Amino acid sequence: MRGYELVVFVHVLAAMVWVGGILFLSLVVVPASRRYPADVRARLFADVGHRFRVVGWTALAILAVTGAVQMAARGATLANVMDGSFFQTPWGRILGAKLLAVSLMMLLTAMHDFVAGPAVERAARAGGDPERLRRRAGRLARVTAILALIVVFLAVQLVR
Repeated sequence: MRGYELVVFVHVLAAMVWVGGILFLSLVVVPASRRYPADVRARLFADVGHRFRVVGWTALAILAVTGAVQMAARGATLANVMDGSFFQTPWGRILGAKLLAVSLMMLLTAMHDFVAGPAVERAARAGGDPERLRRRAGRLARVTAILALIVVFLAVQLVR
């Protein structure tokens, strides 16, 4: 396996971990948790959220590095990325859309992991009603999942 192929392989593995984790949480963990009492669900989501935060952000960091390496292999330089000329081809425009979706996805993930999620935990520990905050965190997670699927779709467009 050549170096570039190894970078692509690691990029795909990290994407599988990230997107697969999001889908597993939304399609398996969330529905299964609904049959448990609210306090058990809160502990479950806190524990799972803390663990996936480490796994997910590690995967995102790997994706950022391997993505940058792939861009450089395709001719991206700081100059042509900053002046926009790298994004003037059809392939470059798709990549630009993917990078925009990735940036938004990472911003929403940060809001979920470092603002909304901890707010739910604080409200639950304080004995308050964290339901409104939990719904907000859930909306952020759903939008992030949709963006992750859009990123996968755009990635497929790049390799066709």
